[in-house]
Amino acid sequence: MNDQVLPVPKWNIPIDSPFLGKRDFLRDDGQPFWEYLSAHEIPFDKDDFPFLTNHKVPKVKELFDFSQFMALTGKGEALSRLYGSMGRAWDYVGPVLDSEFKHGFNDHTDRHTLWVTQNTVELLQRAGHSWGNHGGKYDAETEVLATLVGMTHDLGNFVSRKVHSMYSAWLLTRLFYNTAARQQEWNAAMFTILFHEEPMLADLHVNLSDGLPLQWALVAADKMHVGRDRIGDRSYESGVRNHALEEDVHILLNALVARSAWVLSASAFVWHLDFEVEQLEEKFASFTRNGKIWMPPDFYDKYRAGQPYREIFAELFLSVYEARIRMAATSIFLLFPYINKFQVFLSDAKRSPGTTPPGEMLVCEVVR
Repeated sequence: MNDQVLPVPKWNIPIDSPFLGKRDFLRDDGQPFWEYLSAHEIPFDKDDFPFLTNHKVPKVKELFDFSQFMALTGKGEALSRLYGSMGRAWDYVGPVLDSEFKHGFNDHTDRHTLWVTQNTVELLQRAGHSWGNHGGKYDAETEVLATLVGMTHDLGNFVSRKVHSMYSAWLLTRLFYNTAARQQEWNAAMFTILFHEEPMLADLHVNLSDGLPLQWALVAADKMHVGRDRIGDRSYESGVRNHALEEDVHILLNALVARSAWVLSASAFVWHLDFEVEQLEEKFASFTRNGKIWMPPDFYDKYRAGQPYREIFAELFLSVYEARIRMAATSIFLLFPYINKFQVFLSDAKRSPGTTPPGEMLVCEVVR
């Protein structure tokens, strides 16, 4: 019998590839980071990046003793240490990503990473798991590791959107030293960050079921962060006038979700989306007409034909985010062995004139 030949991964640049330089902070095309910010007219202050040198080609400073970092008492201390050494770097992830897309990109500043971190920690707490598969219970070390991966999993977007998880891991290998003293925990952080996105899992033939609780919690939290706080600044600037809601369905879906939250019941994990058509904040002026979020013509045509807004939204959400839902559900099932259902509910507190009353509807259900 012939040996099975696995396809060559599309992304096979080693973490220590000479392409990346020893500590040079470059874009994936080799452009120095400061030069990139200037070329894309992104205002910046080098003091906002205390982990980078002031050279023409900035280098990443070695800042964190990993063994000491793992001795911190929990999320609060870990956040303080990260912000103290990373400065305002998270503020720039959004503008960098916005520069790559016509209408900008989902928010990836610390609005996102703090939400993901909090929910990663809470999922592990509720599951009672330590970070790994060694049968341990939730503890301070787990909380510190969860904070680390939650806050840094998307920093690789500074280098490349397409392979950001790889570059996030690369950045940590340059920021942290003395990792051998806590090798298992370090490996867990590297694995979790590398494999928090479906493309990396698929291309490198890694199954979620072969992962660990730290990874499952991060993946579930990351995939469930949708809603208005995910809309980036450039998307707001595009607004109705520049057809952002028509041309980027992700912006429309996020605009229609006022809140996203989850509930853990005896046998089901429920992801709640709070649907809202009306304008809630001044910032939404660019998305509204006559006090309501402007809807693309095909959306409104279905509404005029008698289909309630929330049903139209549910169909669209499922078609766009099915892979995200399944990845979150798989992670939840692995994290909570007694959970048999992952349900997505859409709640609507308003009555649409002449249509359906307030209530909620089941968007989809994934069964173990």
